[in-house]
Amino acid sequence: MLRKFTHLLSLAFVAAALIASPAKAETKINFKLDWTIYGVHAPFYLALDKGLYKKEGLDVTITEGQGSATVMQMVAQGQDQMALVDFSTLLFGVEQGLPVVAVMRIVSDMLGVISPADAPIKSPKELEGKIIAYAPSESSGVAFGTLMAADGGDIKKVNILSPATGAKNTLLLQRRADAIPGNVNVQPAQIEKLGMKTTHFLYSDFGVSFMAQGLVANKEFLEKNPEAVKGFVKATVEAIKLAQANPKEAIDAIIKILPQQERNRDVLMTQWQASLPGLTTKNTKDKPMGAMVAEDWTGMQEVLEKGGALKVTVKAEDIFTNDYLPQ
Repeated sequence: MLRKFTHLLSLAFVAAALIASPAKAETKINFKLDWTIYGVHAPFYLALDKGLYKKEGLDVTITEGQGSATVMQMVAQGQDQMALVDFSTLLFGVEQGLPVVAVMRIVSDMLGVISPADAPIKSPKELEGKIIAYAPSESSGVAFGTLMAADGGDIKKVNILSPATGAKNTLLLQRRADAIPGNVNVQPAQIEKLGMKTTHFLYSDFGVSFMAQGLVANKEFLEKNPEAVKGFVKATVEAIKLAQANPKEAIDAIIKILPQQERNRDVLMTQWQASLPGLTTKNTKDKPMGAMVAEDWTGMQEVLEKGGALKVTVKAEDIFTNDYLPQ
């Protein structure tokens, strides 16, 4: 009887200790988006709304960005631990020695040339004698010379306007430009919302393949919190799959957290659905979601170097890792 009482007492002490023990603190991640809200951001808000990050022991805060170059600087300085950035911009960052690394690819081959549906431009060579508008620093602009050459076109025969970043949509809408390069999962929906039907062709249709957005992490944070990064990537992969299956639920998640985006619901939906073909590349179609391969990185490096925008010194294998993807 005494033995049984002692055993029950021991169990009581264990239970009391468990109750008294504080819960394990969640790892805080400030996650920065590449730009103001557009469709490809939907899975992150869906993961937040459904508690997928919290399930992985994470306290995630999502904030909008001001362009990938600025966002990378913030991650490099540790102000944000992880971010969504344009991968071609990332190449410039790693060449400058920024302590960031790519841990997951989101979408690829989103670069295209967009023109009015009633005055379509169907190939790079057709741009000869036409007016195109883009900011020189944007990835679609940096790769434009390579695109022209891929189709046997002469870039010297194209009239190029160089507006401020974000102004090219207006030039197309005003018919002051015949076409603009851009991300086909972003600009077409914005332009059509303002009344112009558009058409486009992809850079990749002519062999110029670029990864678009993906996740990066601060290297020091990555080394100290590998399980947190794994958890963030795992939750994001799950959210992307849910957003594929139920796009409306994904857009609803943005609007639930950011009610002011209700006015953009149809644009966000169109943008997200336009992003879906980019979830894989020809080199990753048989690999897990989010996987990256060196060939895709070296392909971008070659295009940027050929265009005179980048001097490549960093090996592709030092830019990315697949070690944090779900196994």
